Amino acid sequence: MNKMPNNPLWLAPMADITSWPVRKMFFRVGVGLAHTEMVASRALMEGHSSAFYSLQRHHDEGPLVLQLFSGDVASLLEAAQEAFRISSFEALSINMACPSKKVMASGGGASLINRPHVAAEMIRQAKNLGFPIWVKTRIPSRNLKDVASWCDLLISAGAKNVALHGRTVSQGYKGSSDRNIIGEVARAFPGKITGTGDVFTSDDVLDYLEKGCIGVLVARGALKDPFIVLDALAKLGFRNDRKATFEFQREIFRSFLSDLCQVKDNLAMHLLRRFLSCIFKGMPGASQLRSSMARAHGITQAFEIFNSFANNFSDFCAKEEAMNEHRKH
Repeated sequence: MNKMPNNPLWLAPMADITSWPVRKMFFRVGVGLAHTEMVASRALMEGHSSAFYSLQRHHDEGPLVLQLFSGDVASLLEAAQEAFRISSFEALSINMACPSKKVMASGGGASLINRPHVAAEMIRQAKNLGFPIWVKTRIPSRNLKDVASWCDLLISAGAKNVALHGRTVSQGYKGSSDRNIIGEVARAFPGKITGTGDVFTSDDVLDYLEKGCIGVLVARGALKDPFIVLDALAKLGFRNDRKATFEFQREIFRSFLSDLCQVKDNLAMHLLRRFLSCIFKGMPGASQLRSSMARAHGITQAFEIFNSFANNFSDFCAKEEAMNEHRKH
């Protein structure tokens, strides 16, 4: 992918979440690009089934970027070649952002911020494989000079895009993401910086773009409300006749549940529970529906509960309207 998508809303890589059913749902909602889960290079080379599952791509997906993490150049290159042999991706993203102790202990993730020579060599070697190299990373400090120097090293080594998270490694996911410092770096490297961190509303998306970012990664905020994507696209002026109506949500979640029925039940229920809080949020009977689905014994039963609710939604609306009238009197 030498040219970035016109649609600047991209689904971030999220461990144990961004498998193909979730990505497909977000493409239907409106993102312009998505990432795989973060895959360990060594797990892929050792034949772990979970690593290979992460590479599965549905034919209805849009542009997809593979994300790998590794502590050394050799395993990264070997895993990347194997992954691109198995499936097709628009780019390879090297994770230099994950603050997990386990990931950092392996020499990967955010630990590469403290090993810039290895980080640069990974990019230089990987770009010779013939596909675009992206990087997802964090700010090394709150000092603009440090951040700019780090991004300059990555871009000079050959990174086509740097997704920059505005928290330091020591922050983990605490505190706030420094959006201003990301904006300063984005203006210094036009067309190279993607903003990520604390994207919970459509206005957060617009703020990153107005500060100069070429794209914005939606992550935890989109798990709580996938439809911030619709709102952001509308504010950006994209022609989009999709709105978060009951009918649209019904079709989105029905398709999502249908896809979940095609994966292992424990994974399906794990993914369902991550999105329960946003299903029909604020609509009549929704809290009762979510409670019933959470107690379901497997995804098939959860799907049946969902369909029963969706098919009788008008009854829930009538009951709520009657209750509201009763309260008035």
